[in-house]
Amino acid sequence: MNKILIAFLTLYLLVGCSIFKKKKEVDTSESENYVPNWVQPKYTYKPSRTREIDILHTKLEVNFDWKAKTMNGKATLTLKPYYYPIDTIKIDAKSFIINKIEILNGTEKSKVDFKYDNKKISIPLSKKLTKDDKITYFIDYVAQPEVYKKTNTVSGIAITDDKGLYFIVPDSLNPDKPYQIWTQGEPESSSCWFPTIDSPNEKSTQEMYITVDKKYKTLSNGELVYSTENQDGTRTDYWKQTLPHAPYLFMLAIGDFAIIKDKWRNIDVNYYVEPKFEKHAKKIFGNTPEMIEFYSKKLNYPYPWAKYSSIVVRDYVSGAMENTSATVFMEQVQRTDRELLDMSYESVLAHELFHHWFGDLVTCESWANLPLNESFADYSEYLWEEYKYGKDAADYLRQNSLDQYFWEAESKRVPLIRYRNKDIEDMFDSHSYAKGGTILHMLRNYVGDEAFFESLSLYLKTNAYKTVEIHNLRLAFEETTGEDLNWFFNQWFLSPGHPVLYVNHMVENSKLKLTVNQAQDSVYTPIYKLPITVSLYFAGKKEDKNIVINQANQQFEFDISGNLEAINFDSKAQLTGKISHIKSTQEFINQYYKSEKYLHKYEALYDLRSKLDSAGVFDVFVKATEDGFWKLREMALETIVSAKKQDTAKVTLILANKAEFDKNKTVKATAIALLAEKKRQNYVSIYEKGMQDSSYQMAAKSLLAYLKLDANNATEKIKQFENEKNMEIVLALAEYYSAKKDSIYAAWYSNKIKENNGENIYSLIQHYGTYTSKQKDTTLQKKCANELVVLAKTHKSPWARYAAYQCVTQISVIDTTYKPILKEIAKGETHERLKQIYDDAK
Repeated sequence: MNKILIAFLTLYLLVGCSIFKKKKEVDTSESENYVPNWVQPKYTYKPSRTREIDILHTKLEVNFDWKAKTMNGKATLTLKPYYYPIDTIKIDAKSFIINKIEILNGTEKSKVDFKYDNKKISIPLSKKLTKDDKITYFIDYVAQPEVYKKTNTVSGIAITDDKGLYFIVPDSLNPDKPYQIWTQGEPESSSCWFPTIDSPNEKSTQEMYITVDKKYKTLSNGELVYSTENQDGTRTDYWKQTLPHAPYLFMLAIGDFAIIKDKWRNIDVNYYVEPKFEKHAKKIFGNTPEMIEFYSKKLNYPYPWAKYSSIVVRDYVSGAMENTSATVFMEQVQRTDRELLDMSYESVLAHELFHHWFGDLVTCESWANLPLNESFADYSEYLWEEYKYGKDAADYLRQNSLDQYFWEAESKRVPLIRYRNKDIEDMFDSHSYAKGGTILHMLRNYVGDEAFFESLSLYLKTNAYKTVEIHNLRLAFEETTGEDLNWFFNQWFLSPGHPVLYVNHMVENSKLKLTVNQAQDSVYTPIYKLPITVSLYFAGKKEDKNIVINQANQQFEFDISGNLEAINFDSKAQLTGKISHIKSTQEFINQYYKSEKYLHKYEALYDLRSKLDSAGVFDVFVKATEDGFWKLREMALETIVSAKKQDTAKVTLILANKAEFDKNKTVKATAIALLAEKKRQNYVSIYEKGMQDSSYQMAAKSLLAYLKLDANNATEKIKQFENEKNMEIVLALAEYYSAKKDSIYAAWYSNKIKENNGENIYSLIQHYGTYTSKQKDTTLQKKCANELVVLAKTHKSPWARYAAYQCVTQISVIDTTYKPILKEIAKGETHERLKQIYDDAK
């Protein structure tokens, strides 16, 4: 399961969060009764599910009633007692109609009595079965996902619905929507469409016979063995998965898909997309074979499954899902070649693929151990970025992961591995994903690359097709390195929080004195053992000092010769923690010039932003506009425009040069947007050229820049873009229209919001809110405000609801009648994080 939905919501709620944020932790000594707001209630212990039964093989024969949105199923389950004798078989099955259950003995069938409570099937046995006995049951049933949905709700970020089986059909808002059926099993929704032991510590092999109208394609786990055309115009596809995997990884998908075929070694790699995206599929997914090769070699464990297919579906309830050999992606992954110039979901592709080792091959035995799946998948994004695009790109990705975790840590700090979780959905958070990935990066830096990947290979080979807990991972690392690593796993995987370090240094009598204070709340967070490298920079040379921080307050002393020009604490940029290191302006200037790593350069620029008029600082940012990494160039451009005592003509020339010639589209677009802020008429030719650029973000920023000039032909320019559906263009127009007072734009906003449900819906609604608040026509304002209220209450996207809620909050300042409505919105919210935010707002 991908973190993309978590990341989107974090992005929109994240305000000022940074690993360099100088925010002091509260001193708990001030109050004996002080409890930080991030301390979680002590929830009940949730162990791994006790394994009374082991399902050895699952055979499913299914067909569908599109109108009723039900599935007719025949399940044949071969199972045995796990260890102890049993006298009752209990199988998970949610909201089924059970037509009959038979026991199979060779070719003979005989009906059996059973009890069913809409959640579990209980079959009493005439005699006890032992672990040496096998038994096979045939279950004829109807799966009713809509019936289950009516009596159950889910409010997670990573997974927004849990009915297991989804029928996608055209509707009044989307009459062109394709007919599709697909499943989503994680965490425990597979039992909404087939009977099973719906737990991650269960594994079985699988067969699936899927009968559909012959115009549709199907996909499931394993290999397509054969297809049979039936006399009634249907076709039955037989899929077979010969290696065991967990029930939540079972899948099927049905629809009108174009299938684009690829290969990795001798294994089929296929891409299923809507027909209109067929010519773009290789651009969307084309790096997949290279990814499989990279991970196979890196792990010294070749991709273990019979095929690898990627399929894109409509109205998906998550970002993506790593079903064994058949990954499902949300529709936003489908992009044209032009759209791919600005953004791809390559990290999502890497994440889901890596799960086929960490999650599918070796599976967490309980959801409490979810980081054994998700932290590795999160870190796979770093590994791919590092291999394909370089260390700076990977470190930028890691910085975003740290920010996601630190934002969540403002209100929630829990151990990564936690048996005392609120519920399963509580595990799908930025701890399991983002923090876990950064911790694996620390572990890699501590043991070294060779030992890290050898340990992972050993872990996979030892536990292949099995389920694991965190200690299996620790033991693999200990066997490889020979070191007891309980200290590392205890403080990082089994304890909450993170270190907060205050660092000071001074040079006196050819000695460097380095003071480190662990300032985190030590009542709820441990004093950490932190192996750290400190880099000292002198004229023409660098010295590395390795230290171990293991006390609340420590001082280190080093003999030095020569003038210390810069110092980088944690020079490997690997710590999952916050560091506040007081340095002079000149030291930060030197840090930018001398550092090799993106994060240290970023830290220097971050600090120097507020000192633009100090000697040498402006020159640093001018230099940074030519940095080798695009993000630092963009940051430099965004900073130099605020210089008050510098040569504005020089700044303008830099912006114009970057707008026209920078090699990165995002930097070019940023430069155009910054030029436009001053309505610089002299650069109309750049804007006009930009509007013709192949990059949508370039075209959008250039269009907006041109419109801000209030040119006579603005309406003519808008007409060139008004039929574009790309969200970069839509958002540019939305921003421009937000200052207008013409009622025609209300309908435009309303239509665009209905057409879009992706990650950009937040910004679109925000612009609508700005437009609404500026209206002088109270009738129009009321109409728009009421529509925002409906969005805040009913939109299926949590970030859309939050955007609308913020807009209504803004409107309530103008029209106080909306203040009670804000309370209604908050009261009706089901999403846990939004509920907390609304409570805090009170």
